[in-house]
Amino acid sequence: MDPLLQGVKVIELGEFVFIPSAAAVLADWGADVIKVEHPERGDTLRGHLSIFAAHGYDTGDFNYLVEQANRGKRSIGLDLAHPEGREIFLRLVAEADVLLTSLLEPSRERLGITYDDLKEINPRLIYARGHGQGQSGPAAYQGGIDTVAFWARSGMGYMFSDPADPKLPQRQGFGDLTCGMFLAGGIAAALFRRSLSGEGSLVDVSLLGSAMWMLAPDIVASDFMGRLPAPPSFGHVPPNPLSALYRTGDGRSLVLGMLKSDQYWPGFCHALGRPDLADHPDYDAFDKRTGNAELFRIITETLLSAPLAHWRERFDAANCLWSAVQTPLEVGDDPQSVANGYLVEHPGRPGAHLTASPVQFNNSRLRLRGGAPEVGQHTEEILLELGMDWPEIVALKDNAVVT
Repeated sequence: MDPLLQGVKVIELGEFVFIPSAAAVLADWGADVIKVEHPERGDTLRGHLSIFAAHGYDTGDFNYLVEQANRGKRSIGLDLAHPEGREIFLRLVAEADVLLTSLLEPSRERLGITYDDLKEINPRLIYARGHGQGQSGPAAYQGGIDTVAFWARSGMGYMFSDPADPKLPQRQGFGDLTCGMFLAGGIAAALFRRSLSGEGSLVDVSLLGSAMWMLAPDIVASDFMGRLPAPPSFGHVPPNPLSALYRTGDGRSLVLGMLKSDQYWPGFCHALGRPDLADHPDYDAFDKRTGNAELFRIITETLLSAPLAHWRERFDAANCLWSAVQTPLEVGDDPQSVANGYLVEHPGRPGAHLTASPVQFNNSRLRLRGGAPEVGQHTEEILLELGMDWPEIVALKDNAVVT
C-alpha cells in the first residue's frame, strides 16, 4: 500500500483495542507509530489470552487481538508517573505530529498532559481522544468499554436482539475496531487542515456517538415517531420478499438484497425454479409483492427444498444480489476477500493472517511492516533517536523509568 502518511510521527497512549486500532490504521497508512506502554505489564490487553481461551479462542501464545490492533508499531516501556518518564514523554510529543490517548481527563490532568498542556510545547500537534460516552456530560469522566457504551447504551444490542430473548452479545472488539477507524479518519482530516493552516487540532470520538451514527436510521425514526420500531425477527413477513433472510435445505441461511425488485424479479423467478411467478398477476409489480405473505411462503418453502450450494450456483448465474450468511472461517477464503487482499500475512508468524484496514489507495494492497512489538522492544532505539547516550539509557533502566 502507498505509504501516504510516511514521515508522520504518532504517539499512542492507550490500551485495549479502540485507541490502538486507530493507531494501527495510521501505521498501515505509513505513519511511524510509537506505542507508549507501562514498563512492566505493558498494554493490559497483553494479559487477556486466558480470557480469550475461555471464549473459545485458544490460540496458544498468539495473542490475535494484540496483533490485530498493534501491528507495524514500535514500543517503548515508559513510566509516566516518574518525573524522568514524563520528561521523556514530553520530548516525544514535542517531535510528534499526532498523539492518541484513551486516558481519562483526570489522569491526564494529574500527569500534566492535557491538550492545553501539550499544545504549549507543540502547537501543531493533533491531539486525538477516545471516549466511552463523550467528552462532555455527567458520564464524561467514566471509563468506557465497547460492550457497555457502544453496544448496550446506544441501543445497538437491543436492535440486534430478538425481543423474546434479548441476550445477543457483542462480538470481540466490534465497537472498538469501528471507532478506531472513525478516529483515524478524523486524524487524517486534522492533518489536512494543519497542512493548510499550520495549526493543530483536538479530535474526539466516542464509543456512544459512533454507535449512534451507525444506528442512525433506527434512532432518527424512533425519535420522529415517538416509539420504537419492531426489531426484525426471523420468519416474519418482510416488506420486500426479495430483501430478506431465508434458510436453505441444509440448515444454512442466505440474505437476498434486491431492493429494486422489479429489476431482478424475472431473473430471480427463473433462478428459483419458478418462472411461472414472473408474470403471475398477484406478484408482477412491486406493490403487489410488498408484504405479500403468500409470496414469502412460496419463496421460503422453495429455498428449503435444496441446499445452499444449489442456490449459490443458480443465483450467481442469474446475477442476483444475494449472499450466504458466511462464517468467519469461510470469509477468509471468499474469492472477493482473496482478490482484494482483505486478509494479509503476518510477517513474523507463518500461517497467521490479520485483517487489512479497509481503506486502500491507488489500487495497492497492504503489506504489513511488522507484527505487534513486545513491551519496550524499541525503547533503546527511540531514546537514541531523542539524542540520549548509553549511560543515560542505562541509568533510566536502573531506575525503572524505562524497560
